[in-house]
Amino acid sequence: MKRLASLLLLSATGLLAGSSKTALIGSQHDLSVTGSGPVKSAGTEACIFCHAPHNVQPNVTPLWNHKLSSQTYTTYTSSTYTSSAQTPASGSSKLCLSCHDGTIAVGLTVTQGALATSGSMIAADVLGANLSTSHPVSMTPVDDGSLALSLFASPASTKDPAVKLVAGKIECTTCHDPHAPRNDPVVPMFLARSNAAGALCLACHDPSRNQPNFLNGWTTGAHATAANTVPANATFGSYGTVSANACWSCHSAHNNGAAPRSLKASEEADCAPCHSGLNASPALRNITAEYTKTYSHPTMTVSGAHDAAEAIPVNNSRHAECADCHNSHAAAAQVGTALPPSSQAAILGARGYDSAGVQNPATKEYQLCFQCHADSTNKPATSTYGRTAIRYPSPLPAMTPPVVQPSRPSDQYNLRLKFTGTIGHNVMGNSVVTTSNASLRLTGMLTVGGAVNTNRPLSTTSMIYCSDCHNNDQAWSSGGTGPNGPHGSIFPHLLQFTLFQDTVGGGGGGGGGTAGAALCNKCHNLTTVQAEAPHNRSEHWSAGCTTCHDPHGVIGGNSTANHAMINFDTGVAGPIHVTAPAVAYNGFAFTGTVAAPRGTCYLYCHNQNHNGYTYPGG
Repeated sequence: MKRLASLLLLSATGLLAGSSKTALIGSQHDLSVTGSGPVKSAGTEACIFCHAPHNVQPNVTPLWNHKLSSQTYTTYTSSTYTSSAQTPASGSSKLCLSCHDGTIAVGLTVTQGALATSGSMIAADVLGANLSTSHPVSMTPVDDGSLALSLFASPASTKDPAVKLVAGKIECTTCHDPHAPRNDPVVPMFLARSNAAGALCLACHDPSRNQPNFLNGWTTGAHATAANTVPANATFGSYGTVSANACWSCHSAHNNGAAPRSLKASEEADCAPCHSGLNASPALRNITAEYTKTYSHPTMTVSGAHDAAEAIPVNNSRHAECADCHNSHAAAAQVGTALPPSSQAAILGARGYDSAGVQNPATKEYQLCFQCHADSTNKPATSTYGRTAIRYPSPLPAMTPPVVQPSRPSDQYNLRLKFTGTIGHNVMGNSVVTTSNASLRLTGMLTVGGAVNTNRPLSTTSMIYCSDCHNNDQAWSSGGTGPNGPHGSIFPHLLQFTLFQDTVGGGGGGGGGTAGAALCNKCHNLTTVQAEAPHNRSEHWSAGCTTCHDPHGVIGGNSTANHAMINFDTGVAGPIHVTAPAVAYNGFAFTGTVAAPRGTCYLYCHNQNHNGYTYPGG
């Protein structure tokens, strides 16, 4: 009689020979004595735990035999989640949760009561009542610009016939086939299809839609194309390479702890497994180590401040998480030499900001930096930040009256304003710095080892990147062995090379030597510059370039008073020291021209009044 009941059950549920559902037999969902999962019964019936032909749960298909949970669930949400509320009170997700929320005994059936079982479910398979760390289920998709348009058609569908909606909703059975454990032969997790190269995810998530779709650029991005191998474990992914693991390298559909957006870990901890010089083969450059240097962005030191939907400019707690500068879906390996102001491949798809407002995505590197270093209201303005951080090697004597700062704009640390004017380095394409070809290394910038990078030739109209100055001290794009970008540096202000006023390690610092101004020497031929007035005076050369020149630019400057970015460091120079008899000019000024004489100074510096001191001459 028992044999007849089994045949009736197999017939009712489509498990006769030749059915695709025969794959269930022997799988982890086969809770009979022959099953391969951790939970087993002494009986031989494989299907009774979920289905029966008679007297099952009323109005629940397909002939559901397991006791349903009455649990109320905490469902997924985030600041960027736009789809409908999730209520797993019906549909296939409710059926799956009757076992997988862990509140109902696995063997508790409607028709036969509690069936005796031994063993327990794997902890990772018990989702509990808190579904906020798992992919949304029982959810009707709402278009956020990154989902497949077929989800909103009539009838709605995914892009892949193997990945099915249930009454227009995303349910557990959209991604999982509970009867077929090996549709994905590499990952036997009852997936509806193989998820190699993120195919399961891409059935709904569509990178091909136009920006500002944050997935746009995925197809050619590094995480979709890199052939680096990764550890073969269930936590990280099991497909072998970065490109094959695809979405799974960073995201997990279930039980993600406190990490938002289905990430495996929060903030930089999600990136570190590959970008710390470990795991991936061949190993990637160690970015994590950059944050152990003396100077770095606050990536490791500030947590919980970043939000993907936060307003730009960033006015809350200052932070610089990986996702502030990099869009992991679009970031790619650089091919060829990037030329400013266009975004380098590593920062493609990230948001930015400029005078026109938020740029999503940023198309120029400086827009990325302006998220924090432009109109933000909480920029540091202390004695250890900006130009007043630079100190003359010898202390100045007391002055009468005391040294006071000249009148300066209130937002002196706003780099957008500095670069927008006509007196500044040409970062944005509208700055004009009066200089001579003789002062530039026309064949290119110097590398870490002092060689000339001919891929970056220079002229009086050349544009530069922020990262040409603010960069890893061993950046590989400049001939070093470390990662590119302003993650960390041994030099203050995240500079690639040192400045005299910030002497580190005896005043060296690459750029082909010239310890007094190694950073400036990267572009400017200081052998030539040193021979010109007023640089040919020993006290000027020893004081360092930024004593007189403002390296970013001069807000509100003009070509007369601020020729060549003249904007004296008030930690070094001050107004004319008033003595008796009174001097002709009691102030702080510079007038300059392109041709000789180069300029006239009115200030007090290196223990001397400069009351109309003209160069050359004096």
